[in-house]
Amino acid sequence: MLARKDSLTNLNRVNTIGTPAGTMPSHIKRDSMAAIADLLAATSVGGAPKKKRKPSILDNPNAERLLKVACILSLVTVCMNTPKTLKIFPILNYPILVIDTIVTLIFTGEALIRINHMGLIQDHSSYLRDKWCEFDFVILLFHWFSLLLHIYLNMSPLFPHLELVYYDYFGIIRCIRPLIIIRFIRLLLKFKLPKNRIQQLLKRSSTQVQNVTVFFVFFMALYAIMGIQLFGRMDYHCVVKNTNPKNVTINDLAIPDTMCSQKGGGGYECPDNMECMKLDLSAKAEGFYGMFDHFGASVFTVYLAASEEGWVYVLYDCIDSMPSYVAFLYFITLLFFLAWLVKNVFIAVITETFAEIRVQFSEMWTKKEVTIDDELKQKIEKTEEGWRLIRLDAELQHMSGRIKTLQRDWF
Repeated sequence: MLARKDSLTNLNRVNTIGTPAGTMPSHIKRDSMAAIADLLAATSVGGAPKKKRKPSILDNPNAERLLKVACILSLVTVCMNTPKTLKIFPILNYPILVIDTIVTLIFTGEALIRINHMGLIQDHSSYLRDKWCEFDFVILLFHWFSLLLHIYLNMSPLFPHLELVYYDYFGIIRCIRPLIIIRFIRLLLKFKLPKNRIQQLLKRSSTQVQNVTVFFVFFMALYAIMGIQLFGRMDYHCVVKNTNPKNVTINDLAIPDTMCSQKGGGGYECPDNMECMKLDLSAKAEGFYGMFDHFGASVFTVYLAASEEGWVYVLYDCIDSMPSYVAFLYFITLLFFLAWLVKNVFIAVITETFAEIRVQFSEMWTKKEVTIDDELKQKIEKTEEGWRLIRLDAELQHMSGRIKTLQRDWF
């Protein structure tokens, strides 16, 4: 406001040379006011100032403290509400039920107040059109599901004639509730950020992350398919002669268990007292530490190798089952592209993205005093393209004669 007032005063002085002090032609006054109105309309969102939000009971500091306590209690009860915990400490059953009921009612009351204050879905500022309110509403729904499930669990022994059936996997309904910690962090951190700037920053960062993710997934899928084509199912083991492949015991296997290939296959060949036989083992008996049986297992094996943890056992099996140069070529290129190149590029992009976000936040938090200094160095002037804000410290070739005269006289 000071910048606009100062600019308007400077314009009065420049355009009233030769006129009595304190007077100004009427057409200049009308043009100046019209220009200020145009600038206000252009810089405001949607051409109109935002409506100030009416205060509500939730703005009370005590209400905020109550919500923080409710978030902490909700997190504690969901951590305690496990089958093993309730089996060891059955006395906790009803306290957890009471606390969950109170917490759910608090969140329900808060949601009703916000709906009454903001509206349900009428306009863009309504409850169900705000992203954080949608998140809070989902958390509230799962609080109700969890509470009803707990009541259902307690009703089973009280009303045996109803023959209510409860399984432990029903507790998966509570898996969303730990996200209440996000809401607790939101209540602790109180700062406003420009929405448009955040959207531009996230859009630019998400494009970089998306590109490197596609690059990473491409190499994962490529090496998974190559592993299936090169190695496939490695079911050949060294066993004692005359072993039944459908009924293999640990005494029939070599010590340690060794993969093998047929004579002339290029892999490991069993000693004379044993033979290389294809075994029909169950998934439980065979176990899993990396294999290329199908695409899902192959993707996991490639990820295991890219992490550089435990991949050598897969390499040994591939060397025993196939010619060694095939395994060497496959795993050397896999480690080069995935474990070194793509992974480091992915980490670099993520690091750069967070560094840019930190810089942008730092600029936004310190922008206030810098903006004031910039605005005090601007003035309003009518050009061929219309009214514009002209910087007083700009280069002289970009200024009109009146501005040059003003700078020589004042600065």
